[in-house]
Amino acid sequence: MPGPLFNFSSYLGAVYQGVAGGLVAYVGLFGPGVILIFGIVPFWARLRHVKWFKSMLNGVNATAIGLVGAACVILWEGAVATAADAMVFVLAGTLAIVYNIGAPWVVLAGGVFGAILSTDALSLGQVAWCSLGANL
Repeated sequence: MPGPLFNFSSYLGAVYQGVAGGLVAYVGLFGPGVILIFGIVPFWARLRHVKWFKSMLNGVNATAIGLVGAACVILWEGAVATAADAMVFVLAGTLAIVYNIGAPWVVLAGGVFGAILSTDALSLGQVAWCSLGANL
């Protein structure tokens, strides 16, 4: 079962109605996606060569990139309080975007770098990132 949402729904269904409830909850959450995939697959080979559909996919891709960028801005505002936080954020972004390093390695590198900069280790960069925001 992929993902915590599927696991949690199956767990709740099983708690409520036993094994049958777990299966119903799993199928109820996982089923629509599977049906949609099997409904689209027969048309995909033809659709991916249609010009307007390819343009639409480019638009959807651009929208997804914009949403990820917006999430990064929201995360920045909520998570970056010190210069060390900003350094870890910039390091992770640089590794992922510029050097095209995979997400598990980026997370590992950010964790190690953050641990080194933490107050328990070297305590580097533990100054307020922006004092102006506190006065507003």
